[in-house]
Amino acid sequence: MEKKLKQSILTSYLIGAPIGIIVVFATIFVPSFLFGKGLMIIVILGTYGISTIGLVVAFLIALWIGGKLAYKDIENGKSLILTSFKYSTVVNLIIWTTFCLIIGLTATEERFLMMIPPIIAFVVCTILTTFSIGLLISYVIRRINNKPTELKNTVANSV
Repeated sequence: MEKKLKQSILTSYLIGAPIGIIVVFATIFVPSFLFGKGLMIIVILGTYGISTIGLVVAFLIALWIGGKLAYKDIENGKSLILTSFKYSTVVNLIIWTTFCLIIGLTATEERFLMMIPPIIAFVVCTILTTFSIGLLISYVIRRINNKPTELKNTVANSV
């Protein structure tokens, strides 16, 4: 695998993974801190626990795919905002589709109602990450792509 592609995927992980995992934990634990009721955690984990595990696993896979797509888009001269939108859409589509599939396979009642929050989360997260984390990751990947390679530097210095 090309060095710049590896760096781009690593960038996706280094920026995206910590922020994404913090958001997952915050979504689970902050409601109980705000309202002072520990039962909120039980309700959230009881309702979406298995789906959340699937979301985290899918998230780690999606960051790799997103980093690769962002690298290719930047390499092809696409704009940062378009690259960010595509990155955010792909990552969120993968994780929220996985989340909904697990709900569909594990829920016994009210499947449709249980899928409404993840569908809303997909739209909100895609919009928010396009203009924040996705944009930052796309920017860093563009900086990686714009760095001259060691071979080009060697050739340029020898002339």
